Amino acid sequence: MPRRSAPPPPRAPWLRELAAGYLTEFPRVSAERRGGLRGFRFTRRVGRSRAGFFVGFLTRRSRDLPFALGPPECAVFAFVEPLRGSLHARLVRSADALFPVSYGFITKYTARQPRFELHEERSAALIRHVPLRAFPPGAREKHARNFFMETLAILQRSALVERLARL
Repeated sequence: MPRRSAPPPPRAPWLRELAAGYLTEFPRVSAERRGGLRGFRFTRRVGRSRAGFFVGFLTRRSRDLPFALGPPECAVFAFVEPLRGSLHARLVRSADALFPVSYGFITKYTARQPRFELHEERSAALIRHVPLRAFPPGAREKHARNFFMETLAILQRSALVERLARL
């Protein structure tokens, strides 16, 4: 039996503008089209480290991203690079750091699926994702847009966007 391929991610010319409206504190935006990621990175440099957000689609599995479901997926994640750097340790690895505190706030007040995930041993530390298969075929773009708006609004309300921009 022939193997069924996963549907491609929707063409999303609206994605950059939508994300930029929520991530206004991150003026440095770059298109991301490598490693199975298709979308945009909003970054801030802190010395030799970088921190910020990715908004877009995962088109294939990646060992750097711990997604359990198959691609393509809508994904939003907050990252700190490099993984073993001092900024990552300060923001992600201790219990009272910015990412775990934000994660606690977000999960406490967000009952709607999919939930956010915190991964302290990955550069993409705070992740929310959903497979495109979860949406009805004729309405995938509409549901993907809603997913991105809802996720970015949650991150903004948690003050993670503002605090990460002030580093």
